Amino acid sequence: MEVLVKYESGFRFSATCRGYTVTTGRGEDGNEERDGMWPAQLFEASVGMCIGGYVVKFCKEQNIPYDNMTIELSRRTRGRPSRTTRIDAKIHLDAELSEGQKQGILQAADCCHITDSIKEGMQIACSLADAEADNVQE
Repeated sequence: MEVLVKYESGFRFSATCRGYTVTTGRGEDGNEERDGMWPAQLFEASVGMCIGGYVVKFCKEQNIPYDNMTIELSRRTRGRPSRTTRIDAKIHLDAELSEGQKQGILQAADCCHITDSIKEGMQIACSLADAEADNVQE
């Protein structure tokens, strides 16, 4: 198991992986300080962080400053319930870039394994755990 998602309360869930925890959604306790990003925003953030990793790798190799890099993401949706149809990612770097460097950065951004998975038609397979096996483990 790589990630464990646990129901907290209301529409709040926590996801834990290798000792790190992220909380999404809104709980029933009314404590807005504990409210996290909605899952769609977390998905969007994951895409941006993945792109950022590939851009940093390219910038390191090309000696392009990246310390103040930011990536703005905006999600386009369609339908009810809404379906994400597009994510626009705008990469900001505090550096004068040649056309070749700009193209290299965009090519590096396209290597993100999350966006690549989506483009290739990623599948998600859900199943139910055996309740008896769950009770034995507790």
